[in-house]
Amino acid sequence: MKFLSLAVLAAGVTAFAAESPKSKATYTQVYGATKAPVKVDPAKDLPRYPAVEPKDAAATWQVKKGFKIEFVTHEPQTRDPIAISFDENGRMFVCEMIDYSEEREHTPHWGRVSVLEDKDGDGFYETSKVFADDLPWPTGLIWANGGLYVAATPDIWRFEDRDGDGRAEFREKVFTGFGTGLQRLNVQTLLNCLEWGQDNRIHLQSGSGNRGKIKNLKRPDISEAELGGHDFWFDPRTYESGFEAGGAQFGMSFDNYGRKFACSNSDHLQFFVYDDRYAGRNPFFNMPPARQSIAADGGAAEVYRISPDEPWRIIRTRWRISGVVKGVVEGGGRVSGYFTGASGTRVFRGDAYGPDFVDNAFAADSGGQLVHRKKIYPNGVSLTGRRPDDEQNFEFAASRDTWVRTVNFANAPDGTLHIIDMYREVIEHPWSLPEEIKQYLDLNSGNDRGRIWRIVPEAGWQRRPSAVGLGKASTDELVATLEHTNGWHRDTASRLLYERQDKAAVPLLAKLVRESKSAYARHHALGSLEGLGGLTEEVVNAALGDSDGHVRERAIVMAEKLFSRGALAPATLQKLAMLAEDREPRVRFQLALTAENVLAKSEQPPLAGACARLASRDAGDQWISAALLGGPPEVVNRVIFPAVTRDVAQARQMAPFVAKLIEIRAASKPAEGYAALIDFVAQPGTSPLWLRALGDGLKRAGSSIEQADTGKKLALVFTRAAATAADAKSGPAARVEAIEMLSVGSFARAREPLAACLAPDQPAEVQVAAVKTLALYTGPEVPATLIRTWNYHAPKAREAALAAMMSREDRALALLDAIKTGKIKPTDLGATQVQALAHHKTPKVAALAKTTLASVIPPSREEVTAKYQPAIAMKGDAGRGKLLYQGRCLICHRAAGEGMELGPDLITVKAKGREALLTAILDPHKEVAPQYIAYDVMTKDGNAYTGMITRDDATGLALKIMGGAEVALPRANVKGSNSSGKSLMPEGLEAGMSLQDMADLLTFIEELK
Repeated sequence: MKFLSLAVLAAGVTAFAAESPKSKATYTQVYGATKAPVKVDPAKDLPRYPAVEPKDAAATWQVKKGFKIEFVTHEPQTRDPIAISFDENGRMFVCEMIDYSEEREHTPHWGRVSVLEDKDGDGFYETSKVFADDLPWPTGLIWANGGLYVAATPDIWRFEDRDGDGRAEFREKVFTGFGTGLQRLNVQTLLNCLEWGQDNRIHLQSGSGNRGKIKNLKRPDISEAELGGHDFWFDPRTYESGFEAGGAQFGMSFDNYGRKFACSNSDHLQFFVYDDRYAGRNPFFNMPPARQSIAADGGAAEVYRISPDEPWRIIRTRWRISGVVKGVVEGGGRVSGYFTGASGTRVFRGDAYGPDFVDNAFAADSGGQLVHRKKIYPNGVSLTGRRPDDEQNFEFAASRDTWVRTVNFANAPDGTLHIIDMYREVIEHPWSLPEEIKQYLDLNSGNDRGRIWRIVPEAGWQRRPSAVGLGKASTDELVATLEHTNGWHRDTASRLLYERQDKAAVPLLAKLVRESKSAYARHHALGSLEGLGGLTEEVVNAALGDSDGHVRERAIVMAEKLFSRGALAPATLQKLAMLAEDREPRVRFQLALTAENVLAKSEQPPLAGACARLASRDAGDQWISAALLGGPPEVVNRVIFPAVTRDVAQARQMAPFVAKLIEIRAASKPAEGYAALIDFVAQPGTSPLWLRALGDGLKRAGSSIEQADTGKKLALVFTRAAATAADAKSGPAARVEAIEMLSVGSFARAREPLAACLAPDQPAEVQVAAVKTLALYTGPEVPATLIRTWNYHAPKAREAALAAMMSREDRALALLDAIKTGKIKPTDLGATQVQALAHHKTPKVAALAKTTLASVIPPSREEVTAKYQPAIAMKGDAGRGKLLYQGRCLICHRAAGEGMELGPDLITVKAKGREALLTAILDPHKEVAPQYIAYDVMTKDGNAYTGMITRDDATGLALKIMGGAEVALPRANVKGSNSSGKSLMPEGLEAGMSLQDMADLLTFIEELK
């Protein structure tokens, strides 16, 4: 299943569409017209592979040794299945997207839901009825609270069969508005994957880039709200609803501890590290994004299909490579062999395969007819997914039949993994098919077919009856079922307990928390108690001391819920505080998030002490430090800051963390003023990071050091810094520290020592620091100084000087004038600077650059690509390639544990093939993934920044710029922004490289591990 990038869709997206979104478009409308006339001989070029009949279908599959594949059901019992849900009695509801991919506007709508039963108990669902129909593009469903919820953009419906005939006669729209913010609906980024969570809510994935004003039709008291790319949740009993972290495409599930996983077309395994209700608590600090890509081999990892490539894919790839049609050239011209249509990522929670498979992640690739498996391992607070050692060169399951379309999975009542096979001749986004090919394809071929499979062990597995009967289970039996080894049973039992609201379950659940040998049961029981209103401090205290870290983590969340309803007892607070020393990073992470929420509402010395200990222990941890810094500013200032700044020596050991604390405190305009903060920074032995942080925070508060330091306590600090910076006898490290201190003072104080640092024969690191500090000031003296001392600059200092002069229009003009008058050579500029000046947003600058830099403006990308084409076939040396990477690519890309994270880690693109890698190096703007598009941001104080936007909200925006540094800009200081849709990566990086050099670089990337 191929998804279009957001970059391609951008032209069709608007904040509020005036009309209902359309569902059809052509390749030409999306990508542009065909470059030259092309013809296809359908008989010769597009031979059709026949469908394999069900009786022969299992033989087309290759499954991991020790397993086999068998049918759950197939046509005519089902058609075009894309999602399934079981009710508490084992009936299987199948979401059937018969109107895929271009028939949404056909009325009555073809989409429907069928209900299937296995009445003879042999494992095959032979009985089928249409439960609900007339649904446009249905994409997900779940049985809950006696009815079936179905997602069919723009709506979520509830269906009920009130007379028991197997067909829903009651139909009610409960939510609406999904996708209404788009001019054109993308068939493969729709609302999907309805999942029951251990928080007693139904969670839905909104689909990447989806938006719209969401209206809760059951709760008029809940205001409409813009979805804005978030995921959605609702309570099926109360219809309370809201948003949560989202952004993935088609495929979302929870593991046995309620942690959320998802996937996107070229990123098959993503993990949500935290609940994003904790984000946005501190306007002066940005939490890292909750959604993280965690596959060790990259989102678009290598996969091993065994089916032949479809002829139409081969032709389209050839046309794209040659430029006949526009579009993404993937895989270096390879048609397959890597994830391009990852979907349905599911964490396996069954009990049929043994403990080694529990909480493994399975991802489908519908274009590759395969099922891919990842084992999940802890990675500090986050996780990582790795291909199993015994599946290094093959997939867990794959079929030779090109009609097989693995799109989704389900954890089933029988403890196995069910594979949902849409079974179509063609599955592809219709916008991605050039008209010259599409006219010969039948996009509806197979819409009368569909298959659902199960993977079972070859030996030792005993089939469970398909009929489950939990609907008739007593309260006692449901509580006992929370100890079941199969995740589906536990989920269903917890759902039924919540729906029934039988308070008799409360003491049974409390006993389960205290006494059950199953950590899964104890974890579930906490959620069930919360849903029944039976959660007590006694139970939470027991869970806080649990032997399993996941349960302790969950108990912290439950303690937070209890606190929201009233004060916690000293014993509970003490138990919470003790977890600051917990051995599990995720427990300490959750404690940091929860403790600061509690401290925002009341003084709690045990928790304040716990936060202090967490800061001391985990200041260097990306996630735990972020949890502490991202708390409400009043808590950070009142609790964390004094705890870690009492001892200056200790504070210096965690200088970057303390610097963030200083910036937050200064930016938040403390009621007591800045005297105490200035006293701290003015102490002997202060870190230059702290002085800079003070200046940055004051700037965000609309002030400055000169204004805040009324007692001139920092004057001596600046005086000493100026003397040290200019003193050639001082060591380079001390001078750089001194220069960084000067950066937050006045230009009058910094001018002379900075000029001294740019004199001949100064150490390179001193010159670089001086240039960067000089660039922080405005006025004509800045570029004049840089140009005057140009010939004295070391290479790194020249790079910094060029960056400084490129950051403002007046400096760019001064730079070009210096080149024109011969003070600076055109060849002194790198490809990045030449390109930026030649395409400058200011016409005056661009025009001057095109004449002044004519001798160094790179040749056309077509010429360069043709020149380096032979490097694809040449043998390269990875060792030499690494040196080239370090010299040319390291400032933007990570590889082999080195480099900056600006562009993608090169290990994630190694599977694209040499031709695609060459194109990406030589023609970086040809195809740009949306997350790597560069933006130009202008500030009100005259600065210009070019980078990738990593945050853009009401408080401000953050840019990641060349070199990997991040610049945070308050919203009030942003004058405007624009983008040409290009990458930050410049043209011309090949300058000076031989064909062998390029071959070496390509080999280095290909052989990354």
